[in-house]
Amino acid sequence: MTRTIVVHSHRGGTGKSSVLANLAVLLAAGGLRVGVVDTDLQSPTLDLLFGLAPGPGSLADYLLGRCEIEAAARRTVLPGLYVVPARSGTADLRELMTTGYDVGLLPEGFDRLAQRFALDVLLLDTHAGLNNESVTAMGSADIVLIMARADRVDLSGVEETIALAGRLACRRALVLSMAPEGIDREDVRRRAEEVYGAPLAGILPYVPQMAALYGERIFAEALPDHPLVGEFRAILSALDARDEVSRA
Repeated sequence: MTRTIVVHSHRGGTGKSSVLANLAVLLAAGGLRVGVVDTDLQSPTLDLLFGLAPGPGSLADYLLGRCEIEAAARRTVLPGLYVVPARSGTADLRELMTTGYDVGLLPEGFDRLAQRFALDVLLLDTHAGLNNESVTAMGSADIVLIMARADRVDLSGVEETIALAGRLACRRALVLSMAPEGIDREDVRRRAEEVYGAPLAGILPYVPQMAALYGERIFAEALPDHPLVGEFRAILSALDARDEVSRA
């Protein structure tokens, strides 16, 4: 049975898409069959992170009735990893905004991808904040992984997302990113879990090498032995431990 994980953030700039890409690479490298869908129609990123060449088929094309979603899935160089890009150009976004689409096509498409490619895990990237695509993706999730920067301003927006996830039939977890050097991890974990009522699956430090890659390579592929990759693995372990990531 396919496990669906949605990665979401209240604000942009948390590293949400990059974290999702790294988790996907590690899962596929571990022998799982992994699907990734970029549902961020406004500001897509995953086609660039995975180095996908322009080609026919995208989530927007599926929503506009131009192709089946299975045809939009791109094989990557990593066996067992498939990516559905959000769209192929700005014209798709304009058409979606003008004509609209049936939001019910999203969960139907997720199910079809899972069946067609016999996926073990389906990862859904979302637009920052709450919109139709983000809420629909969360409604399809087994786990909602909520990203926030490790600062008071960014964390202040997490409550809304956690409250929404708490009304859905999914588990939820919090990941803090870009934590400064010397942070008291246990104190941050305790405070975050007390305030937001969600388990903390990971604290990701600020790593200059991540920015130095300019999004041209996925960190786990470029620097597989870096301590940050160990942090990504720890997140996956936390998501697998049902006693650590509890239902609302």
